[in-house]
Order: sequence, then structure tokens, then C-alpha cells
Amino acid sequence: MQRPIRSLTHEPYLGWPAHVLRQGSLCLRVVAAVGGRLMGISHAGQDICFVHPQLAGQTWSGQAADWPALCGEWGFPLWGGGKTWVAPESAWPQGAPHRDLDSLPWQVRAAWCSADSMGVEVQSPVCRDSGLQISRRLTLPAQGAAWTVEHTLVNCGSTTQDCGLWDVLMLKRPGLVTLALDAAQPQGLCALPGREALATLVRDGVVQQSAAQAQVHCHTARAFKLGFFSEAGRVQVDFETPSLRYARHSAVQPGQSWAHGHPLEVFNAPALDYFEVETHSPLQRLAPGDSLHYTVHERVEALPAAAQTPFTLTETENT
Repeated sequence: MQRPIRSLTHEPYLGWPAHVLRQGSLCLRVVAAVGGRLMGISHAGQDICFVHPQLAGQTWSGQAADWPALCGEWGFPLWGGGKTWVAPESAWPQGAPHRDLDSLPWQVRAAWCSADSMGVEVQSPVCRDSGLQISRRLTLPAQGAAWTVEHTLVNCGSTTQDCGLWDVLMLKRPGLVTLALDAAQPQGLCALPGREALATLVRDGVVQQSAAQAQVHCHTARAFKLGFFSEAGRVQVDFETPSLRYARHSAVQPGQSWAHGHPLEVFNAPALDYFEVETHSPLQRLAPGDSLHYTVHERVEALPAAAQTPFTLTETENT
């Protein structure tokens, strides 16, 4: 079997320096300069990640005086792409993600391209507010269009903290999100507190659900956020233009707890043209020096020509 053309290069992307992983039709762009983000995911030249056009190429100096100009009308910069936050949201300093983790430059600790895989590992500074530090290790095996992001959260501070890792990916609207549900979980789907009611979203056709799955239509500028319980831990997103399917998977074990009550979330933005798929590690108590590890499997491919609702969730493990 002939292997696809592969390369790992360092080149500009939307004004930022980026590590660019290319394998066949897949291209992944890691931007360490703003929060160690996976800023671009494309297939055959079509990118599915949302990047805020007014922030492209910009960075934060770490100085408080420079912060408001990056935030605009929001409480923090909406840079775009895929990032790692610390959950729960209720513990965020000043109601916004930890600035040092989300917006400062991260260190590139490793970048490799071998016969078996290629990838990039980036690490945040130690957060001045929380004492926490995050690492993200993206690995793309030498075959296929699937990759993993291994997250590590270390408590470098002096106090014990209850927290979890929270992987958030900003995607271009419109998209149709499909999630597996568990019939044994009557509260498997809910609207998060303070958000538009689930009954209203169902009435308007934004959410469609059965015992086995839920579908969320992220097509218009309407603010909502939904939480899902699913032992399958799978999320699938279908885009009509470009005609692509993105999927992710993370392990979910019964009896675990999560910072927001669910391992999976979908957020749809009210103004900017994006929505988010979000996955949570279990909530864990981290004493000083403790660490938490969490892996998300992802893939992107051309949307099957015969794809119709209801969808069969795509396997995302690297096989």
C-alpha cells in the first residue's frame, strides 16, 4: 500500500508562525503563539476551523494594558481554532478563561516527522492566576486522516484544585452535529443553565433527538449551549459546504463526574459565524504536583455521498 505524501513544515498561517502537518489530503496547523492552538484543520484545501478575522496574526504581550483591544465586545479574545481550557467555567478568574493559558505564547517542546508518525507538542507557561500548566501533544500516524491530541494538566501551584481538562474546537457555521445518546440516561441531553430552553430548541427544529442520538442544527446566529451524556463519547459534524465530515471521540466511563455535569457540549454563537464542539475530561482533585491526562481522537474526511440523517457515527480511533 502506497503511503500518502507527508511533510512537517514551519510556515506562516494567517499572520502567525505555524507548524504545518500535511498527509495526503489532510492539513493540520498548530499555532503556538496564541495558546498552543490547533488553528487549522483542512481536507483537500477546505478548512473547517473558525478564526476570528480581526484577530488573525495578532498576539498578546502579557500586559494588562494590551488586553482590552484584543477582547472587543467580549470578555476575552475569541482567537479561534481548537484550544484547551480548564473547567469549570464558574471558577474562571474574572469570568474568563485563564489569560496566560489561553492567550500567551506556548513553548514548542517537540516537533517530529518519522516513518511511523509526525506531530507537535506544545506547553503553556505556568498560569499566574492558578498555578496550572497545560501541555498538548498532537500525533498524526503515518496512515489515514485521524490524529490524537493528548492533554496534560499539572498543578504547579501550592493549593489543591478541583478541575478538569476542556477541549474546545471552534468550527465554521453551518454544520450539523450528531451525538450518540444512551437510552438508560433520561437526562442525557439538556440545555445548560442560563441558556435557551431545550423545549424551545426542539420546537423550532434546532434539536432533533431519539433514544439513540441527538442532532443539533448549528445553522444560524442563535445563542444556545447543550450538554450531553454519552458513554460512546462520540461527536460527528457534517458540513455541506465544504462537503466534509469531522468526528471526535473521547473515553467516557460510567460513574465519573464532569465539571459541567456532562462530558460533551455543543455551543452555537449568537453573532460571529461559528459553533463549538466541546469535550471534558472527568473532574479531578489535583493536589500540588498532581497531574491529569486526557486524550481526544479526531479525524476529518470527505462527506460520504450517500450520507443522510440519521447518521452513523464515524469511528475516530487511530487504527
